[in-house]
Amino acid sequence: MKKKGLGGYMTVYVALALGIMLSLLLAVVDGARRSTIRMHVECCADMALDSALAQYHREMLKQYDLFFVDTSYGTADPSFHRTEEQIRNYMEKNLRPAEEFGATHARDLTALHTDGVQLLRAGVATDDNAAVLRYHVVRYMKDRYGVSLAESILGKGGEAQKWQGQDIEGQWDAAQAAMEEEITQKKRLQDEEWDGSIPETHSDAVQRTRAEGILGTAAQGMRLSSAVIADASRPSVRQLNCGTGLSGGKEPTAGWADNGLLYAYIMKKCGNLLREKKNSALAYEVEYILQGETSDRENLRKTAQELLWIREAANVAFLFASSLRNEAKAAAGVIAAILLLPETADLIETVILFAWAYAESVKDIRMLFRGEKVPLLKSENTWNTPFSWLLTYRSHLDAYRAPASGWEYPDYLAALLVIRGADNAVWRLADVMEGDIRKTPGNGGFRIDGLIDGMEAELSVTSRFGGNYVIKRIYEYE
Repeated sequence: MKKKGLGGYMTVYVALALGIMLSLLLAVVDGARRSTIRMHVECCADMALDSALAQYHREMLKQYDLFFVDTSYGTADPSFHRTEEQIRNYMEKNLRPAEEFGATHARDLTALHTDGVQLLRAGVATDDNAAVLRYHVVRYMKDRYGVSLAESILGKGGEAQKWQGQDIEGQWDAAQAAMEEEITQKKRLQDEEWDGSIPETHSDAVQRTRAEGILGTAAQGMRLSSAVIADASRPSVRQLNCGTGLSGGKEPTAGWADNGLLYAYIMKKCGNLLREKKNSALAYEVEYILQGETSDRENLRKTAQELLWIREAANVAFLFASSLRNEAKAAAGVIAAILLLPETADLIETVILFAWAYAESVKDIRMLFRGEKVPLLKSENTWNTPFSWLLTYRSHLDAYRAPASGWEYPDYLAALLVIRGADNAVWRLADVMEGDIRKTPGNGGFRIDGLIDGMEAELSVTSRFGGNYVIKRIYEYE
C-alpha cells in the first residue's frame, strides 16, 4: 500500500516573523559575545597586572621589607618594555587557556589576541630625588612602628646638634698660641738672655698624640673592615633611568616626622661598626650613609672624628664648670711660678683644660667602639680620666667605669643622621641597597633605578570575530 505523507506550508506572516526573530536572535548572540569578550578582557587584564606585581623583587622584600618590581628581570638592563612584554605574555595565557593546557582543538568563543601593552605611568624608585623610595620606606615604618620611633631619634639629634660645629680644637690651638705668645713677650721683657724655651705643659703632651688621628687610637687592637666599593657605579653619582614619579594618590614625604622615620629605617636595616650586616658590600653601612666615602676605614675615620668633636664640646663645657677644674688650676699655678709669670696662670689653665677634655673624649670614642654607653653630658661620677693620668692617657684608654645609662654608639650615629639631613641619607641608602643586593645570587647586575612601585597600563586586544578593545588599569603597591 502506498503511504500518503502529510503536507506542510508556511504563511507569509510566519515567513516575515521568522526573519525578524532570526535577526533578533543573532543580535542577542552577538551582544552576548561582545559582553563576554569585554568581561573576559577585563578579568584577564586584572589577572595579568596582578601577576606582574606578584613578580616583586625577592631580595628587596627579604632584606628591606619593600615591594618593588624589577624591570630588568634578572638582567643588567632594566626597561619598561620588559614589563610590558611580561604583561602581554600573561594576557595571552589567560585569553587562550586552552592552548596553555594543550587542548588545541577546543573551540574559542571569543578568539581574542593581545595587540599590545603600554605602560602609561610607572614610578621608578629613584624618581624625584628618590621620593618614590622614601615614600615606601616611611610608609613601612609608619605601619610597623608608628611615629614614636622618629620622635626618639629626632630628640637625640636635637641634643647632639647643640654641641656640633663649635671647633673646640681650633679654640684649643688659638689658646695655645695665645699662651705661648704671652709667655714669650713677658719673658723677653724680664730677661734679655732668655733662650725662648717654655716648660712643657700637659697640653703639649696631648697635642703630640692628636696628630696621629682618632681612629688609630680609639680602635687600637680592633679588627677593622677594609671593604671598598667602586665609585662610579653608585646610584648617587651615575646617570639613572627615569619614570613618572609618585602617582597622584601618593603624597611626597616631608616634615620632621617622616625624616625621623627614614633615619630609624636606616638604623634598623643597615649595618654599622658594632652590628655588621652579613654579605654586604660595605661593613659599616650607616657610616657610609653619613660620610659617602668608598672605603669602610675612611667612613669610620670621619665618623669617629665627628663624634670626637661632639664629645670634646660637651666635655669642655663640663670641665670649665666643674670642681675638677681646680686640679688644672693648681697645675697651671705651678707652671706659671716656674716661669716667674704668675699672670699667665689663667692662660695655662685654659690650654690644660682643653687637653684634658680631648683625652677624655678619646676615651669616650674608645668606649663607644667597644659597645659601652657614654652620657652626652658628663658628671664627676662619669668622668673617666683623672688629672694624674693626663700625660699618659693613652696607656689608660681601657681603664674606665662603664655607666649604666647614656648613649650607645648607634644612638650617636642616629644623631649624626639627623644633623646631616634626609636628602643625602636617602641617596646613600639607595647605594647601600644596590650594593647589598648585587652580592646575592642572580643579582649581579641589579640596579635600583630599575625598580618600579606600580604601573598604569593600557592593554589593546582584538577578536577574530571583529572588534578592538582597549582597557586601562592602575595597579601599584601601597
